[in-house]
Amino acid sequence: MRDREPSLVTTWAARGWGEAEGIGSATLRRLVQSWPRRAAVTNKAEPLEETANYDALVPDYPLEIVPFAEHPLFRAAAPERRQRVLTGMWIGYNERVIATEQLIAEPAFDMVMHGAFPGSDDPLIRRSVQQAVVDESFHTYMHMLAIDRTRELRRIHERPAQPELITYRRLRQVLAGMPERWERDVAVLVWGAVAETCINALLALLARDVTIQPLHSLITTLHLRDEAAHGSIVVEVVKELYVRMNPEQRRTLVRCLPLALAAFAEQDLAALRMELDAAGIRGTEEILGDLRATTGGNRLVRDFSGVHKMVEQLGLTGEVDFDFPERPDWSPHLGTHH
Repeated sequence: MRDREPSLVTTWAARGWGEAEGIGSATLRRLVQSWPRRAAVTNKAEPLEETANYDALVPDYPLEIVPFAEHPLFRAAAPERRQRVLTGMWIGYNERVIATEQLIAEPAFDMVMHGAFPGSDDPLIRRSVQQAVVDESFHTYMHMLAIDRTRELRRIHERPAQPELITYRRLRQVLAGMPERWERDVAVLVWGAVAETCINALLALLARDVTIQPLHSLITTLHLRDEAAHGSIVVEVVKELYVRMNPEQRRTLVRCLPLALAAFAEQDLAALRMELDAAGIRGTEEILGDLRATTGGNRLVRDFSGVHKMVEQLGLTGEVDFDFPERPDWSPHLGTHH
C-alpha cells in the first residue's frame, strides 16, 4: 500500500478529526454503546408473536407504490388477481431484501472484518461492524419469517424463483472488468456502503403505511431502525478506511460510486414481469413496455442522502458523477441515533 496523501490527512486533522482518535469515532462509539438498547435482535427476538390482527381482506403491500398500479390493463384485472400481485410484491420484496443482505451487505462487512483495508483492525470499527453483521443475520431471519407466514396465510404453495438480484448482477459485471483483487475489494465495499445507506427508503414507506398488514409494518419498522443506524456506521467506517487508502484505491472508490448508485436506483422489470405473470394478469408485456417508456419508470424509490453525506464529508463533491435527488420528506435521517 502506498502512504496516505499528506494533504488529505492534514485537511482532516485541521477539522479536528485527529488520527489517534479516529475519524468519526465519537459517532461510532455512540452507536456501539447504544446497540443493546436499539437493535431489533436484542429487543424483538420473535416478531411473529404479534400477528393477532391479521385480516385476509387487508392487502400485503401498498398499492400506491406499485409502479403499474394505474395502468388500465392492471386496473381491469379481477380484484383477486390484483390482490395476488400485491401479495407477490410483498413476498418478492422480502426475497430481495434477503438477497441484498446475503450477496451485498454481508460480504462487504465480512471483508472489513477480515482486514481487507488498512485501518479495519481498529477495535471500534470491528465492534461496530460485527454488531451490524449480527443485525443483518437477524434481518434475514425476520424477512424469512415474513415470507413463510404470508405464504401460509395466503395458501401459496408454489412460487416462481426470483430473477437474480439486479444490483448483484451489476456488481458482478463491474467485478468482471477488474483484474486486481484490491479493485474488486473496493467495489464490494462501495456496493455494501450504498446498500446500507439507501435501503431505508422503501423500508420507510412500508413501515409508515397503515393500509397493509400490521405484521408487515412491524417487520419493516424494526429493520428500518437498525438500518438508520447502519447508515451512520457505514458513513463513518468508509471515512476511516478512505483516509488510509492509496490514490488508486480512492480513484476506484470514486469511479464505483455512481455505478453502484445507478444499480440501486434501477427497477428490475424482470421481477415485475414475474409477479404479473404469476398472478395471471393479461397484457404483461404492454404494461411493462408502457412503464419502460414512462419517465422514471425504470427507477426505484430510493433515498441517496446518506451516500451524498458521505461524498460531501470525504471532500468528493463534484467528483462523483451522479445526480443526487432531493431527500424525500419522509426519509429517515442519518446520524441521529445515540
